[in-house]
Amino acid sequence: MKKDILKKIIKLKKENLKLARAFIIQAKSSSPRNTGTEMLITEEGETFGSIGGGQDEKTVIEKALDLIENGKSEKLKLTLTRKEAAEIGWVCGGQIDIFIQIIS
Repeated sequence: MKKDILKKIIKLKKENLKLARAFIIQAKSSSPRNTGTEMLITEEGETFGSIGGGQDEKTVIEKALDLIENGKSEKLKLTLTRKEAAEIGWVCGGQIDIFIQIIS
């Protein structure tokens, strides 16, 4: 875990916020971010860091909010084909496996 993320977790926990840590555990093809990239999502939907932006990040945030509410951690597999990427104006697609860890 990166030092700045750890500091942010400590700060948010002192504020008694529920949160999730989402991090890429595997990246294939030309995904926008690499393995190890992480972000935090609070129960209020505030985020810190980025796993690459776009629809994948939106999906992760929505899933994290659901998981925070249920108190469960979960692994996600997200795929964006080159055709889908081109349709939204991106130059890269790929597959990322993300683990969303609930921090209670």
